[in-house]
Amino acid sequence: MPERNHFWNPYRWVRVSDRAVHHDAPEYHHRLSGLSGRLWCEFEALTPVFIGDGGTPARFVRHARSGQPYIPATSLKGVIRSLAEIVGNAAVPFGGVHVDEPHRLAEARALDGALDIAARMFGYLDGGKVFAGLVRFGDAELAEPHPPPSQWEQYEVAVGQPKPKHQAFYPSNDRRKFYHHHVNAKNLVPPAAIKQTATVRPAPSGTRFSFTVDFTNLRDAELDLLLYCLVLEEQATVTLTPAALGRSADQESVTLQGPLRHKLGGAKPHGAGSVRLRVTKLKLQTDPTTRYRGNDATEMWEGERLNGELLRRTAQYCKRTDQTMRELRAMLIYTTKDPRCPIQYPTYRWFQTRSQVPLKPTT
Repeated sequence: MPERNHFWNPYRWVRVSDRAVHHDAPEYHHRLSGLSGRLWCEFEALTPVFIGDGGTPARFVRHARSGQPYIPATSLKGVIRSLAEIVGNAAVPFGGVHVDEPHRLAEARALDGALDIAARMFGYLDGGKVFAGLVRFGDAELAEPHPPPSQWEQYEVAVGQPKPKHQAFYPSNDRRKFYHHHVNAKNLVPPAAIKQTATVRPAPSGTRFSFTVDFTNLRDAELDLLLYCLVLEEQATVTLTPAALGRSADQESVTLQGPLRHKLGGAKPHGAGSVRLRVTKLKLQTDPTTRYRGNDATEMWEGERLNGELLRRTAQYCKRTDQTMRELRAMLIYTTKDPRCPIQYPTYRWFQTRSQVPLKPTT
């Protein structure tokens, strides 16, 4: 979908790699090896951003003491880890989820205890087998209330979603779901004739948050992947074929150019969650043992020097043209020239007039 429709479903699918998951022995925390340090990061909301507190009605999650909105570290880690699993060809961290067999939780760990790259970086837990990851996220603190939280607008959004058994929306389990950007949307798109709704009050576009990422004993390949998943690409080229656009074969492809941007939090189908994430400073310790010899070999990277290092470490991913990366870029590209609009869920009437797409999931 969108074939022969005037709208685009809010999400599409990115196929994962068909290569076998690679495993390596992790560097345990008691070791003094590899790369350690801290990243200072910030992000700006390009469209409204909402992180719910799980209540009814849902409120933006807030600190218990200060009452200020913030983004929990777990939300940030989840976004970056899910990208690392796709880009780094790693298994998912949860059992019982709807994914292809080569990328299920059991494949994250080899028989000899070696782990895939995402499990080494972000952690692994399966029964009694545990590995605490080498990357730790901090909470994202509100940096610039714009406007202050008391003035954030309220919206109605749809609740509920298709289930994996609904094959019209979940075509196969070797793909991962990504939501389209609603470029420069200042407001959330209201639900289209859907009765099941909830009220949310997102942080408006322009709001800024800042957070840190600490890492210990990373290999170069692991730090490179972490940095790519944080900064993505500032200039990507995406070609949308007639088939991808739901057009007939005699129509032309569309080529887009622009940056890749993350999607974060809830209400993504309504346009929420597009953010620009930046690494503003890097503290890098290439030899942790020097701390105990009175010669702390720590480097601080900022400005143009940092930008050059980020480009160098992410270049291998920016150059990749395999199917996974092509489809990932097609979903993350952020440009006003994107023809994939309007973006909305189909209405109940849409299902009633299309017998080939049953409303009830198939068994």
